Amino acid sequence: MRRSSRSVSANISEAWGKRKYEKSFIAKLTDSEGEARETQTWLQFAYACC
Repeated sequence: MRRSSRSVSANISEAWGKRKYEKSFIAKLTDSEGEARETQTWLQFAYACC
């Protein structure tokens, strides 16, 4: 959960650095969305186990 949640902001930061290159920008934002969904999944597992 820690890794995926940190990757969200890291990927957004990388995307911002590549904003001049539309395909790279979109790819990094897509990666960030995937990491956010993974974090959400881990949170759901943690909630279900309580």
